[in-house]
Amino acid sequence: MEIITRKSQIENILNPLLEPDAIHLTSLANGLHTQLLQRKVRFPMLEYGAEILFERVKVEDHISLCNKIHTFKTEGGNVILGKLLQLQLPFDWHVSIDRATQYISQADVWYVCDIIGERVYGHSLLHFPDKTIEILQTWLLHENYWVIRAVGAGIHYAVKKGLSREYASQTFEMLVDNGKATNKEIRQGIGWAAKTTAKFHPDIIVSFRKRIEDPSLCDHWFRKKVQMGLERNQYAQRN
Repeated sequence: MEIITRKSQIENILNPLLEPDAIHLTSLANGLHTQLLQRKVRFPMLEYGAEILFERVKVEDHISLCNKIHTFKTEGGNVILGKLLQLQLPFDWHVSIDRATQYISQADVWYVCDIIGERVYGHSLLHFPDKTIEILQTWLLHENYWVIRAVGAGIHYAVKKGLSREYASQTFEMLVDNGKATNKEIRQGIGWAAKTTAKFHPDIIVSFRKRIEDPSLCDHWFRKKVQMGLERNQYAQRN
């Protein structure tokens, strides 16, 4: 099967679907599903497609389009709706965050929360840190374990992309508070974020060392992820 790797291929698929007189959300969503989402497309190309959709679909129709794409439950569809919600953040932050959380909570496979969590929670944390940290603290108490895993994915993304030490320290404290999680999916997300924080901000780990080493606060799996991050930092320094 041909893999779509070029922007020109995305444009050739989307342009006929986005003719001014032809845009109908249901038809557009169905066209995206059959002509794009059922093919092999690299994630950066899907994000490029989302940028085109964001520019050419009416603002008031963005969420409706996301809802329709979400019903198809495809991996690539999550990339597109995650990117669309990311682009919507500066204009309607609460709606974007809430909609992302709704999609994540309805997940039935891990990549849904990772894809959307990185693109919405992570991007929001990087660009709107204060209010995002506040909402992520709430989501870490969410009844749905996919949402909690997505918080970890978002923190991982933001730290990797350059989240400042001040905010990385705040988010790491949130991770430490979940260092005794027993659910596999929560441990995956929290551990991923802890490992990334240790890799990029090893000095933060020093500040939290006593809490990390306390078995009443953090289990072995958390300490192991932190140690892996520190080892990756050391390896990078050697090279």
